[in-house]
Amino acid sequence: MGGMSMRKKVRFLLAGLLVADVLLIGYLMYDYIQNKIPDSVLTYVGEKQELDLPAFFKTEQSVPALHVQNQDGSFSMKSNRLGSYEVSVRLFGVLPVKRMDVKVVKRKKIFPSGEPIGIYVETNGLLVLDTTEVPAKDGLTYAPGENLLKPGDYILEWNQKKVATIQSLNREIQGTKDKKVTVLIRRNGEKIKIAMRPVLSSDGTYKIGTWVREDTQGIGTLTYVTKTGVFGTLGHGITDVDTGTLLNLHGGELFQTQIVDIMKGEKGNPGELQGYINMIAKNTIGKIKKNTEQGVFGEMKQERVSAYSGKAYEVGRKQEIEAGKAYLYANLEGRARMYEIEIEDIKINARDNKSMEISVTDKKLLKLTGGIVQGMSGSPIIQNDKIVGAVTHVFVDDPTRGYGIFIEEMLVQ
Repeated sequence: MGGMSMRKKVRFLLAGLLVADVLLIGYLMYDYIQNKIPDSVLTYVGEKQELDLPAFFKTEQSVPALHVQNQDGSFSMKSNRLGSYEVSVRLFGVLPVKRMDVKVVKRKKIFPSGEPIGIYVETNGLLVLDTTEVPAKDGLTYAPGENLLKPGDYILEWNQKKVATIQSLNREIQGTKDKKVTVLIRRNGEKIKIAMRPVLSSDGTYKIGTWVREDTQGIGTLTYVTKTGVFGTLGHGITDVDTGTLLNLHGGELFQTQIVDIMKGEKGNPGELQGYINMIAKNTIGKIKKNTEQGVFGEMKQERVSAYSGKAYEVGRKQEIEAGKAYLYANLEGRARMYEIEIEDIKINARDNKSMEISVTDKKLLKLTGGIVQGMSGSPIIQNDKIVGAVTHVFVDDPTRGYGIFIEEMLVQ
């Protein structure tokens, strides 16, 4: 009986080890599929693009316009036609495990900037920050905006009249007094009508107990300018400091800015570029058109485009980026120059603006700024004579390290 019991224990042990092996293999396979096989690939028209793909993965293209070769462990694709295509990746040529989006584009060169800029944006509607109570004339306290407005909402119209500024909203509120009116708001991209009634406050004015914002400004770094004058900056979107939401913009402008001081980054305090923005017409250098998770984009003034007559850099695609030495291009001392950094990790399928982990190794930059500071978002990253990305974030607990975004993610915007 004892021998039988031992054999059963051995069988259970072997079965357990087999299950563990299968689970481990499954996990490693899943991890490889998710993190090593790209979700999307940018390739150039008429040029062969090769990717590392193990022999047990096979592919098939969606259309004949994209020629795919996949044999003996090598994988390549080529198309003579611009456009977007889809490639199905299959395990052993049978089980579909991933769909790869392939975008075929022309080769492109852009001008890296690295210039500090002043950014001014106006919201598309009045951004709601919070609601509050109103001490009323009758001695009671009311909260007219509570449960009606939420942080992140945008007030678009008051009583069927467009309100684009705090002043215009206040004027309409005083005009309607304590009547119940219809308010048009935008919440999570959807327009909604609500009914509100202002309260006559203790100071004799009518209020709705709501904090709102109409514009914001700050300092960042210009990433690139194209030959046609399109610019990209920041590498991340402009969010409201109070609500954390991506600002829905009506418009905005870029301004020349003067850096007057650099507050060095320290552990727990990332530091910042401190500058002066004189928002007058002659200092305007461009118009902002879009605010996205991948950056802020717009058009430069034509006379400013001609100033970028230096070296244009080829765009480095994410599959070309390597862990190792690279350069951060920034103007922190009166002229733009290269500062050495290290690309530590590459997240080829990152769905945010944290595609790369970088660390500052340049002694001069460390002495000057302590690493990455606020205001350096958008600084171009150069590797192997190509512009491959832009700085987006700094690690609060270590200002020598931060994140960057792939430049191709900015260019598709």
